[in-house]
Amino acid sequence: MEIRVLGPVGIRQAGRGLTPVAEKPKTVLAALLLAGGRVVSDARLREVTWGPTPPATVDQQLYTYVSRLRKLLSPGAAILRHRPGYRLVLTDATLDHAEFDRLAGLGYDALKARRHSAASAHLATALALWRGPALGGVTEHLARIELPRLEEARMAALEGRIAADLALGRHDALVSELVGLVEAHPVRERLRAQLMTALYRAGRQADALAEYRRGRVILAEELGIDPSSALNDVFQSILSGDPGLTAPADRPPEAPVGRRRPVRPAMLPPHVADFTGRKPQLDELCDLLTGQQAGAAPVVVTGAAGAGKSALAVQAGRLRLDSFPDGQLYADLAGPPGRSKDPHDVLEWFLQSLCEPGTPLPLTVDERTQLYRSVLAERRVLVVLDNAHDEQQVRPLLPGAACSRVVVTARSRFTALEGARQLELDVFERPEALALLSRVAGSGRVAAEPAVADWLVERCGLLPLAVRVVAGRLAAKPHWTLTEMARRLADGHRRPLDELRLGDLDVRSSLRRGYLRLPGEARTALCRLSLLRTPEIPAWLTAVVLETDESTAEDVLEGLVDARLLEVSGSDRAGRLRYRMPPVIRLFAAERAEDESDGAERRATVDRALTAWLLRARATVRALTDGRPVRAAGALPWSDAERIGLVAAFHQADADGHDATARSLARTLAELHRLHRRPHHRPVPAGSAQGPDPGPRPRDAAVCAVKG
Repeated sequence: MEIRVLGPVGIRQAGRGLTPVAEKPKTVLAALLLAGGRVVSDARLREVTWGPTPPATVDQQLYTYVSRLRKLLSPGAAILRHRPGYRLVLTDATLDHAEFDRLAGLGYDALKARRHSAASAHLATALALWRGPALGGVTEHLARIELPRLEEARMAALEGRIAADLALGRHDALVSELVGLVEAHPVRERLRAQLMTALYRAGRQADALAEYRRGRVILAEELGIDPSSALNDVFQSILSGDPGLTAPADRPPEAPVGRRRPVRPAMLPPHVADFTGRKPQLDELCDLLTGQQAGAAPVVVTGAAGAGKSALAVQAGRLRLDSFPDGQLYADLAGPPGRSKDPHDVLEWFLQSLCEPGTPLPLTVDERTQLYRSVLAERRVLVVLDNAHDEQQVRPLLPGAACSRVVVTARSRFTALEGARQLELDVFERPEALALLSRVAGSGRVAAEPAVADWLVERCGLLPLAVRVVAGRLAAKPHWTLTEMARRLADGHRRPLDELRLGDLDVRSSLRRGYLRLPGEARTALCRLSLLRTPEIPAWLTAVVLETDESTAEDVLEGLVDARLLEVSGSDRAGRLRYRMPPVIRLFAAERAEDESDGAERRATVDRALTAWLLRARATVRALTDGRPVRAAGALPWSDAERIGLVAAFHQADADGHDATARSLARTLAELHRLHRRPHHRPVPAGSAQGPDPGPRPRDAAVCAVKG
């Protein structure tokens, strides 16, 4: 997906325009994009969209615009609710403004390093992203605030590119361009100074001096000021015939890459001091790195966020350092939230470590990949590509020869990566989790409260990162007991994920990265499903909360499994898959649901799910009691599969104040319990007396259903 603001505001997906037609939605989109991932308050959005006199329905209109934009942007970008406003995060989309800033930054760096050819190329590419005046189609309120900043950035890049071209001796070609620019921007002194320089180098000294005099008059008449040093210095240099102003005799050489002595690359992070457990996986990875059968195929270590993939890769690499005499290359490919690192930049780091000092680097990814593979052709190097996003990001970083080895860590399985060997990493086994807790927090504290230690690691879902954070917090607070840590995690007035943060170890941040890459429908499903306290998630229930069909719901669930945010818990008697949400994921998703939807929307979701449970349970009772064996046989598998879910639905209805639904579920559960107690669940003959409804108390019915 391409999103554009440097010209008419627009969205393009696979060459097709998706841009909203109306001015106000475009304005909301542009305001969020220009914030660079920061929260834009509702007040700011109202100001730039409606100005000082918004309508009475402004909040509802703003909500409507955001909802429409979310659908348009998914899955390329996400608009998240962060009170007091909204934040837009790019997940799988490019923004021309962000790309302009990146390329311009590279150009300025090259200009400072006197690599003028690279500077000119980067800045010219940045300027080519402009398709006319920026922010086309937005309100005057936003344009008045943001356009001056954007236009100044464009002009600065233009002046930088011209400076690089002058240094490359392109003055003849620049004269006509500069004449037009100075005419359009008569008070920009740097442009006029560049025009004077180009004229002087082209042998037109008189014209250059005349340009100075013209500029001095304009500045005096329009601004009432004298020329600055930018103009005066060039003027004096022309008068004195300063040799520094003359054109370079030849194209200046590009600055060589690197000014250091060649070193053996050793980029692997330090040894993981408190690495615990994982012996089978560690042994397997070590064997894959050194075994004769390994070849050049990469090993992909996959698992959920926080499962310890990076730690395993580093540990195996450290244990097998002797097998890679030519060094180790390491790159964390994750980048900032919502973005991944560009292979172009990663190849630059790798080549600077591998090449002889003075080797110039190619400009394109393809050329850098060819050089990278050529350099590694006869070397034995370990390459660790951590936190990879997809196969496309990894392919340019794979060596071509079989003597090097590659380890990729990722949440997805990368089955499209040719020849990749998969190593799955699940959460800890309970003894491993307790061992890490003891190792970091202290074995005496764990031994003193074994039951609480068990509760803590279960609360962490046996997720290594979460267990490590809890252990680290206990180590940092020697006056805390394990019970105190458990109390804080169970405190309903705290956000549990606030307690699962220690320095740069942050469970919430780790999960957010994968969440932001989800399509909008998958994010909605995860948030809504977290509101339900059922231990298993069937596809029909997901269809209910998403208000869609079961086929679509199944695809969404499988997407969440691929993203490691849901797990497959098994299948029912009909062969339908059932899913579960790991405990820490549920905490995270519930937070997102609270932040990204209002209370009425959350309650409506729960009401819809509880009502669906009730209606399906009643339909099952009717099928088992209407005297038709075929219908009864069809209803039994659903009844068996969903009994625990029905009890969970009752408990949620009872606890959350859905009193009428709770009473109805209780009666239906009692009837299902009675029917299940009959031999072989024999259907009741049609017309048989049922007797009066005893109206059991809800909790009694639920207990009977569980025990039955």
